Amino acid sequence: MRMKLPHPGSLVALAIVALVAGGFIALASVDGGKPALLSIGPYLVRVLLFSLVQASLSTILSLLFGIGVALALARRHFPGREVVLSVLGTTMVMPSIVAVLAVLSVYGRNGWLADGIRALGWTGDFSIFGYPGILIAHVFLNAPFVARIVLDGLHVVPAEQWRLAAALGFTPGQTFRHLDWPVLRAEVPGLAGLVFLLCFKSFAIVLALGGGPSRATLEVAIYEALKIELDFSRAAWLAFIQVAICLSITIVLNWTFTRPPVTTTSRPPAPRPDRVHRGLRVFDAGVLLMSAAFIVPLLLSVLAGARYAVEILDTDLAAAFVVSVAIATVAATISCLLAVALGAAARRHRLALRSPRVAALYDLLPNMLLAVPPFALTAGLFLIMRKFVDPAMAGFVLLPLINGLGALPFAYRSIAPRQLLAGERYGRLSDSLGLSGMTKFRLMDWPLLRRPFAAAFALSMALSFGDFGIVALFGGTELRTLPYLLYERLGAYRLDEASAVGLLILFTAFCLAHVSGRMSYADD
Repeated sequence: MRMKLPHPGSLVALAIVALVAGGFIALASVDGGKPALLSIGPYLVRVLLFSLVQASLSTILSLLFGIGVALALARRHFPGREVVLSVLGTTMVMPSIVAVLAVLSVYGRNGWLADGIRALGWTGDFSIFGYPGILIAHVFLNAPFVARIVLDGLHVVPAEQWRLAAALGFTPGQTFRHLDWPVLRAEVPGLAGLVFLLCFKSFAIVLALGGGPSRATLEVAIYEALKIELDFSRAAWLAFIQVAICLSITIVLNWTFTRPPVTTTSRPPAPRPDRVHRGLRVFDAGVLLMSAAFIVPLLLSVLAGARYAVEILDTDLAAAFVVSVAIATVAATISCLLAVALGAAARRHRLALRSPRVAALYDLLPNMLLAVPPFALTAGLFLIMRKFVDPAMAGFVLLPLINGLGALPFAYRSIAPRQLLAGERYGRLSDSLGLSGMTKFRLMDWPLLRRPFAAAFALSMALSFGDFGIVALFGGTELRTLPYLLYERLGAYRLDEASAVGLLILFTAFCLAHVSGRMSYADD
């Protein structure tokens, strides 16, 4: 009797779980498994308190800013609106280390704002480090993301509902309550949870703008324990606590908040009835002007790096660019292949085996990776790898692997729904024809999957290309990416060169994200 092999997606899921579990076990047992929780009690309370406070404030400000901009853009159509949408898309893909550069260039001690105030005769001094810089950078990165998602949600409200609201003479309050609020109620909880997780796990921003060890997130504390103190036991305990907090949030969001099905319409969108309200016109104009005053200088500070592009053209830049592209390509390949395997397993359990609960576990696994501290996982895997390979080569292996796992949740969201659609449309036909393996994938899945796969690949490359995380552990003369090169320039206070490197990173990430967006919305 022929033995039936496990599904590749099941093997991938087990491999991911084993990889994460093995890394944490190796990290926790390096000092003989001695508990160190009591020894870091006061420090842990301080780090936890700061992490929760700054993440909460960043989330609240990002949501208020983003929702206000989304509603203003939904109500107003003006020359240059497409440019505003492009700007929102640019900040969405901006690497955090580039955001740090922008904040320092505009609000730093020698930044544009300080120079302008001194020109007016003010002789005082102020510091951007601490809460001000962290909140500015987090809002700069996350508020445009919130605005774009909410705006997309407002655009899918059926045109018939807007026409009915206009016919009934809805006031602005009624329009918000009956048409805008259902969209916000569906989108905001998930967005709030995601933004909170991103800010709670913030690394590059807090490392560069925190101003000292008293202002550190758990992610930064894990990095310091590993890189500076070589205290693996402390890093393990901090990692377990972060996983517990982030995993709890992820599970609650995954099982509690589900987006309702969207009623689509093929008719042209109808104008909003509240667009002619004079008070809202003034309010929307104020919101858009304030958002422009906040976002535009930060973007211009990065674009100003074009003036110094010639000064950074050397072998270090070329080598860092090649390494960044190579790592991003490998990471995107890992991410997309894992997403395809997990998506196929989820579809099999949902359609063929009629096990929606098991399928939901496959859907949950990529999101659970958002709760895993990359530094702790990398350190654990390094402890395992150093027994078998040259430790000097560990960074070249672990950097694309961890970046690929980090991009997996985003790749899975693009790929898995199309796999399910292919199974619903052609699954029975392919089974009746006896298709299986790569033949089934090529004939049934790939025609619907090729564009979302390309979109996920480009987005995964963009996320990996601009990431300043794991390279902070392994970066040096042997392994140097563009974000690490930018961090070196910032550390040496060579802001002109740093702005040029940041512009190159942003331009490359934006091009990749633009390709991803075009592939996502292209017709099949």
